[in-house]
Amino acid sequence: MFAAKILILCSACLLASATPQGFGPPGAPIPLQGEELVEAQRTLQASLNSLAAGEGPYYRISRILSASVQVVAGTNNAYEVELIGNDNIVKVCNVDIWSRSWLPNGIRVTFRCPNEQELVRVHNA
Repeated sequence: MFAAKILILCSACLLASATPQGFGPPGAPIPLQGEELVEAQRTLQASLNSLAAGEGPYYRISRILSASVQVVAGTNNAYEVELIGNDNIVKVCNVDIWSRSWLPNGIRVTFRCPNEQELVRVHNA
């Protein structure tokens, strides 16, 4: 009887500590693929369009190399992406879009491109 109780207790602990496949610890970034990646591309394109309509920068998406989403105070989409500037030069940049749509200008977009200073812009949802 004692051995059965220990087995049940160990099984319960194992199940409680298990992480479902495809998910990391709470709050950890989750890599995107398939339809989620397509939706992430739409999110990036919408931000690029909003910024281009204002003070810039003016970029087009060439190709998304990787993307992830993280639930924080809002959501943070992180991209490694090939961007095309007005000069038609393709550069690989890391772009973060932190969305807190309930705030005025609640979307913060950060661009980190090689040999350029980090650029941060905000816009409305």
